[in-house]
Amino acid sequence: MNFKGKKLMFFALFFANIILFSCGKKENTYYESQNEVNIPIASIYMTKPIDVISIPKLDVNSLIPAPLKKGTEHQIVTSIQSRLMELGFMEEDKSTSYFGESTEEAIKKFERQVGLNVDGICSLEVYSLLMDKNAPTYEVKRKQEGSDIKILQQQLYELNYLLYEDDVNGYFGHKTEHAVMEMQKSNGLPQTGTINLETLNFLYSENVKAYTINKKSSPDIITKYQLRLRELGYYFGECNGIYGDDFKTAVAEYQLNNSQYADGLIGPSTKFSLDSKYARPFALFLGQRNKYVKVVQQRLIALNYLDPAQAKGYYGEFTAQAVAMFQEANGLEVTGSINGITNVLLNSELAIPSEQEPLKFIKQSVLDTIEKQKQLEQTQNIGTIDDLIKVSMLKLGSKYVWGSRGPNTFDCSGFVFWCLNQVGVNVSYMTTYNWRFSTQFERIEKFEDLLPGDLLIINGHMGIVAENETIVDASSSNGKVVHRDLDEWWRERFIVGFRIFDSEGKLTRGLK
Repeated sequence: MNFKGKKLMFFALFFANIILFSCGKKENTYYESQNEVNIPIASIYMTKPIDVISIPKLDVNSLIPAPLKKGTEHQIVTSIQSRLMELGFMEEDKSTSYFGESTEEAIKKFERQVGLNVDGICSLEVYSLLMDKNAPTYEVKRKQEGSDIKILQQQLYELNYLLYEDDVNGYFGHKTEHAVMEMQKSNGLPQTGTINLETLNFLYSENVKAYTINKKSSPDIITKYQLRLRELGYYFGECNGIYGDDFKTAVAEYQLNNSQYADGLIGPSTKFSLDSKYARPFALFLGQRNKYVKVVQQRLIALNYLDPAQAKGYYGEFTAQAVAMFQEANGLEVTGSINGITNVLLNSELAIPSEQEPLKFIKQSVLDTIEKQKQLEQTQNIGTIDDLIKVSMLKLGSKYVWGSRGPNTFDCSGFVFWCLNQVGVNVSYMTTYNWRFSTQFERIEKFEDLLPGDLLIINGHMGIVAENETIVDASSSNGKVVHRDLDEWWRERFIVGFRIFDSEGKLTRGLK
């Protein structure tokens, strides 16, 4: 008997029982003789007509899973989400009873997999197939399309297997297939060009090997990043597609200034950062002390703007004065600080040297420039732990949208990025995967050491720790920004945390 037939029999038996139950409740006739058995007789003459309207209607939702769709809430959604996560159709998260947009998208992927009409509604048929022990796991291949494929392409792009952002388009074409095969080859997986659950899990694992842009990469892609680093003020050489030592040094300088691991190679994290509009240009200013200050000072000495006696590796008032004089002589905005344009010109053959001896005193005009810089720095106040938590709470209920960084829609890493920048903590955007390797802030290695205001990272997800052992995060399964308990579910999946503010409310420095 098929499913439809079973369902009709269920309803027939249900109503038959109701009729018999109604009969049995009526007045009964008993035989008076002891030899006669006392059994109730349901007499048609003593049974009142059945009022069909008064019969309680069957609550299908309480007995079997009714068709569920976006916007509804039902306890069975929890098991549906868990099953979707188990089979790889939904991002790992804490299951809820809410059927949101993320659940709808996961159902669509499952429907596509089993050859059903793709509408995102969990019908009885979909539920039955989903819960079947032989239900298929997630798989996508060439000529398919969907929002999930675009997400996978984004990960391949971040890992450098897809080299151009235009390739992240939601269509599984030849380039995507080739990228998947290269990823599988690099990571010792069968080179199928198809993303099954094994490839999917490895694609987002800590052990996945990324494709690194290096000396063996194509000249076109190397030239692209030579131009980008020149634009940002880190690279001064020829844009010739050769990954030489000067270009490698420029990459390392960029990485140090953008919370990246400074190995001089363009891995996925560095590539993603370079491609974003949040890439930080080269900058040196009053009060800094590092090896790059020494490099700038030596160049200023060579161009006759700075007295060698003042080249001590500290960006003081004499260095600021020398930079201001260089900027004035070379037609640049006079700030006394080194930005990308100033740095490129300073290190180029076009730099105009000074025709005078370096000044041995501070000019008033330069003092004014320095004072303006100090005033600017004073206006750029950094928030507090309370400010960060308050800002995160302001966005409760905001819609979850993958890849969104605010101000009204977010994914998990975009939410953290937006909140930090709102309280004056200027950070470049990083995915959850890339956050694991950040050296900008103090790392927290134990779950029990987390404090309010810390960032918490699990596999594929992150949030901001709040008061009373709670967390605020942009949740895919809830479809919005939520405030929830920091329970065992988080503890079991904990990878690393980051402390943004120390006990005195100052920014931590981490390993940087």
